[in-house]
Amino acid sequence: MIMKFGCSCAGVEEWGMIELQGDIIDKTDGSLNGKVIGDLHFTRQNVPVLIIGHNILHGEIINLSKPFAVLRRVKKDDGADLLVTAVIKRKLIFRVRPKPIIWMQK
Repeated sequence: MIMKFGCSCAGVEEWGMIELQGDIIDKTDGSLNGKVIGDLHFTRQNVPVLIIGHNILHGEIINLSKPFAVLRRVKKDDGADLLVTAVIKRKLIFRVRPKPIIWMQK
């Protein structure tokens, strides 16, 4: 998954990447394109927290040793050019298994 962090001084957007361990399965039609899968929050200590359904995941922010470039192909008459759309310098990684969120009524 990709998320937008901001723009750099060169006018190229900075995106972030979310890495999950395991699979996310959509039980409606099998496609996750354009769907909201959860809520991403950050604690006061800047720890990412991802809530998907009734599950919560705690992660960490990792700076990539080598940034990724997001390229877009622009067709021309004599071929195609590659345009840098964004740069990915950081990723949010969720390594641990999700914990269920259980509400107890008193």
